[in-house]
Amino acid sequence: MRPDIEDVNGPKNIKTKKDVIEYLRSSFAVGRKAIASLTAENAMEMIQFRWRKLPRLDLAFYALTHANEHYGQMALYLRMCGIIPPPTVNEK
Repeated sequence: MRPDIEDVNGPKNIKTKKDVIEYLRSSFAVGRKAIASLTAENAMEMIQFRWRKLPRLDLAFYALTHANEHYGQMALYLRMCGIIPPPTVNEK
């Protein structure tokens, strides 16, 4: 396996639901910080992402749309199981 992709499942020491939720929350905090750091001056700056370079703005857009795709998959799965998914709540 390529070294830049080995950790896509997160750290191996995460075992409990509490650990997973803490890790998820911290990843959202990192994402918010990254998006907040975007400016008109640095938005098109190329940064390394896995095996290629992409503009900062492109990575921010990808992170947001990718999360929406996962939510859509989850909502569809829940509906197929007869469960109405809860609405997305914007935490402040």
